[in-house]
Amino acid sequence: MSYTKKSVSSVGKCAAAILTVTLGAHAALAQSTAVTGPAQGAQPTLSDEQVKTLRHDMETALHYPLKADVLPRLTNTLKAIHAANIQPPGRVGMSLDEQIAMVEKVPGLDAILKANNFTARDFVMSLTCVGLTGSLMNVTPNQQTAQMAQPDPKNVALLKAKQTELQDLIAILRTAPAQ
Repeated sequence: MSYTKKSVSSVGKCAAAILTVTLGAHAALAQSTAVTGPAQGAQPTLSDEQVKTLRHDMETALHYPLKADVLPRLTNTLKAIHAANIQPPGRVGMSLDEQIAMVEKVPGLDAILKANNFTARDFVMSLTCVGLTGSLMNVTPNQQTAQMAQPDPKNVALLKAKQTELQDLIAILRTAPAQ
């Protein structure tokens, strides 16, 4: 895999890549085990090993302890990533460990992460946790199943208490173009 610096026209290209890879597979997995009904869009084809890894990673991410100031730090980090025109490659089915290793190798990203008090691991885990927790917070009781992963209650409380900051982060992520 080669890493490139590329001019982009929207905010959060790096985060979009990470979230697309992470949440695309995790959301497909979560929806396949949590919500019955018609599928929205094509779901990636994953091996049994990838599904097992993604289930484990989803549980790990959902119980990652978010810090109280995580939302503005993620937002500021994503803005800085955009300003630096940094874009890592990604692919569906990557484990959290693979994503963390990918982020560690992106030239220029480490300084941005450090400036916002993140390690590569903290960044990937926090972004993934916020994305998954936010998605699962909105599942209605009639959509829940026994197999559905449950987010950490402290993380749910944090995201509910910081709705403005969460919406700021979501706005940054939504402006990022799809890969």
